[in-house]
Amino acid sequence: MLERGQEEKILDAAYACIARDGYAHTSLRHIAHEAGVAVSQISYHYKNKEGLLLAVVERAATNYHAYMQEYLHPHMSPREKGECVIALFQGVLEDDPELFRVLYDLAGLALWSEPFRLQVREVFAGIMEQITTEVFTAELLGDLGHQHTAETLASLFFGGLFGIALQALLEPENKAIVSSLSALSVVFK
Repeated sequence: MLERGQEEKILDAAYACIARDGYAHTSLRHIAHEAGVAVSQISYHYKNKEGLLLAVVERAATNYHAYMQEYLHPHMSPREKGECVIALFQGVLEDDPELFRVLYDLAGLALWSEPFRLQVREVFAGIMEQITTEVFTAELLGDLGHQHTAETLASLFFGGLFGIALQALLEPENKAIVSSLSALSVVFK
């Protein structure tokens, strides 16, 4: 079995290659070269490129959830948490855009592959659940007077965040796109 250090090097290399070049343009040979290991070591542990990609999905989800835990605190009001989620997306787009490139690449693959679809759907469901339970609480819904459910507003909010983040990646020179995320706070008014 591979040493823990080699597994992490392979996963780090796969994440970096996919973020930089995209899944379609990343081969096991590229990943092995970047990790400094033999292709056989990747195949031994992850079976194939799809198995390695599923591990990358888990890594992306873990990174996102770590960001959420760092930003959201129990003492915050639902509105403050919503504003923090917006700030989180802005910060990640500026400091770690690779996370979004990997997520978008994986979401595209999920349209065509059942294992990826299930895994990406699980990641998105976790994000949606966190937004629903921490931001769109009964307290906030009562204050807003919306007739929509928490799930509907969370879906609208997440869709806006995700869509604007995609625009920002497609037009990295247009810094106004990232700052437009703050307009999503209109959902809290």
